[in-house]
Amino acid sequence: MRTGSCVSTLPAHSDPVTGVDFNRDGTCIVSGSHDGLVRIWDTATSECLKTIYAEGNPPVSAVKFSPNGKYVLAGTLDSALRLWNIASDGKCSKTYTGHTNVRFCCFAAFNVANKENETIVAGSEDGIVRLYGMQDKQVKQELEGHKGAVLAVDAGKHTEFIATGGMVEDKTVRFWAPGVL
Repeated sequence: MRTGSCVSTLPAHSDPVTGVDFNRDGTCIVSGSHDGLVRIWDTATSECLKTIYAEGNPPVSAVKFSPNGKYVLAGTLDSALRLWNIASDGKCSKTYTGHTNVRFCCFAAFNVANKENETIVAGSEDGIVRLYGMQDKQVKQELEGHKGAVLAVDAGKHTEFIATGGMVEDKTVRFWAPGVL
């Protein structure tokens, strides 16, 4: 069996790390933790470039760079998704609510294959997958079918299809073709 070698260790957080993601060109990585912090790191130097956190410092359950690398989406255990403009002064640009995320690491994804209807796809502990309008923050569609928490979600890069994964109750992967939004 081949093994890899660790090239860098980041003293990133004081509580468990719950999410990491590379930006598109691999020059940065974002990390999120139950300590409530989201940190952006330079992959070449291992330097922390920015630390951001939401008011009240809720534990972070997931993080993801936007496809253009200008934003970070962070899910927190107060049932919110926050979109941060990483070039700005560290203020939250948009907050998406309506899903349930208080116990598990529920992931979210950018669904940008249809430029006219860009959405954010969010898993939820109530078993419903929600698609939020990226700009207006409103729930555009709810995808129902899982039994129990939906922790895993992803959206196709070049197709509008969405994939979701259910937890203990149904243990299924579902593929969705969202209707016209």
